[in-house]
Order: sequence, then structure tokens, then C-alpha cells
Amino acid sequence: MNLTHLVLRNFRCFEQLTWEPQPGLNFILGPNAQGKTSILEAACMLLRLKSPRTNVLTEILRLGQSSFCVEGFSEQHHQKAIVTPEASSKYELFLDEVPQKKNDYLSTGTLVWFGNEDVELVKGTPGRRRDFLDSAGLQLKKEYGTLLRFYERALRSRNLVLREGKSRREVDAYNIPLAESGEQLMTIRASLVEALQPHIATACEALSQEKVTLTYQPGATGSLLEALTASRSEEERLHYTQVGPHRDDLLIFLNDLPAGPFASEGQSRTLAIALKLGLASLLHQERSSPPLLLLDDIFGELDATRRHALLNHLPKTSQGFFTTTALAGLELPPGSASFYLEQGKLT
Repeated sequence: MNLTHLVLRNFRCFEQLTWEPQPGLNFILGPNAQGKTSILEAACMLLRLKSPRTNVLTEILRLGQSSFCVEGFSEQHHQKAIVTPEASSKYELFLDEVPQKKNDYLSTGTLVWFGNEDVELVKGTPGRRRDFLDSAGLQLKKEYGTLLRFYERALRSRNLVLREGKSRREVDAYNIPLAESGEQLMTIRASLVEALQPHIATACEALSQEKVTLTYQPGATGSLLEALTASRSEEERLHYTQVGPHRDDLLIFLNDLPAGPFASEGQSRTLAIALKLGLASLLHQERSSPPLLLLDDIFGELDATRRHALLNHLPKTSQGFFTTTALAGLELPPGSASFYLEQGKLT
């Protein structure tokens, strides 16, 4: 799906902005603090109803407003999402002017986002990498969202019972639902890592001529139900469920060394971008259409060689929105378009 128009109303610093991106690669240039990232964030809200920058949707509201709106037009659809954050984050969703339920609305398009915070995929906590796997699972596996929500609800309830010091019988009542949904989640995550590996390896090789290897590390070995029983004494001491997919990790090796402690800043950024480009490639393969690619501050921390390699490896079949402060010394791929943003206007 290629967006032909993107409309923002009362979104961040924009009272209203209408943009007509081109079908291929679109570069948004301009000084800092003009709203370049907010345009990409709006595209993410439009397609996934989620901001990659904040979980507090009131932060997105333009000052003095009660709701914001994002609209997108493509050759296939007209999508619109009206969000009223202070009314329990109320969503009004429309597809071709027809009201939609959230799950039906989310089935219309896929995307991949990269921002400066994604460097933490390499050097940050396991939670960052679990979020990356979740972003893949939610867009590739229809049942993933239901499983994840069920597991998280059961986990919260079980942890609450542990914190309150309830009896072992009350804690164990959550073991079977937690284990059933948790084992399914871990099975899917393992298959996702296996599917992602060749795509991410290809992207990393293209960007830096380096080798990357991924290993899925489950939060429990063997039967999750048995692992819950075995960890019971530790849980009583710490008042927290010790095993399960909430303890999963994605181990990343660069040139056969653990990337976290050994990768440089430039390598970490290159590797994080490779993770996202690999996901984009897998989404295209599995969904038969390329995702929208959103890369914020696309060239930050990359040397000239890696910048040129990135430009040459950007998928030619995807529509992409990229932000940067300058393009000096770079030759854009054929068919690319560049826009300049200043004082709320795109030219």
C-alpha cells in the first residue's frame, strides 16, 4: 500500500498538514525541532494505532486540543483515525468512511519503524528485543496478538497473587493458562527468529560486509508448566514469576562475538537498521506486499561508506519516509523525492 496523501490535524506541533508523498523513497529534510519525526510518527499512528515515541497519547495532542486525527489516502483505501486520549484513549476508526473495529482496521497495512532509540536493540535490555519480536509477530501471525494479551493478563494476575503472599494453591491456579499461552508464544518467537535470520544477515552484509547471527533464548527450558513448579521457591522469595516468555531474549552476534558488549556505536546503529530492514524483507515475503518503511534520522552516527551502502540497499519496491538534516554528498536512488520542512510547511 502506497500512501498518496497523509493528513495530520492537531498532531504534535501541527494544526494541520497535508503531504503528498511519492510512491518510492521520500526524504524529509530541514532544521531540528521542525516536526520531521512527527510526520513519520503520524504514519505509524495511522497504520498501527501506536506511537513509537510514547505510550502517553496526550503527549501527541497539540496544546489546547482534546483529540487528534490522522488520515491516509492510497489507491486502495481511505483510512482515518480520530483519537481522544483523555477519554480513555478513545479511537474512532474508519476505512473508506465505514466505521471499523480495531483488529479489522489493523489488518490493512504493515510498517517498519526505525528511530534513534532502536540502537538499544543491540546494547539495551532484553525487553527491547522482545518488543522487536512482538512487532514481527503482531504483523505476521494472526493469533499472536490474542496470545500475547492473554499471557500478559495471566502474568499480571499471577504476579499480584505472589506479591500479596497468597497460598500456593491460589498461585498455581494460574499455572496452566500461563503455560499454555506461554509455550505457544515461545514456539512462534522461535520460528520468527529462524525466519528473520537470513533476511537480517543479508541486510547486514550489504550495509557493512559483516556477519550477524541470531539466537532465540527462551525464558524457560523444557515444559513451561514444569519450570513454573520448579521455580516456586524462588518466586515466593522474589514475589515475581521467574520463567516464561516475559524473560525471553534475542541474542545477537556480530562476527561471532556478542554484539552488546563488543559492537561500536556505528556498528550498533548499522546492526539495528539491518534488523529493521530484515523485518521489512520478511514482511514483504510473507504478506506479498512491502511494508511502509519509516526511518528517522536515517544517517545519524553512520560514516560516509555506510551511508552510501544504506542508500543502495533500501528496498526499491517499498514506499519509504526518511528524515535527515542534510543530503550533502549523497546521491539518492532513482525515483526518490525530497521535501523540505520548515515552520510547519513542506515544500
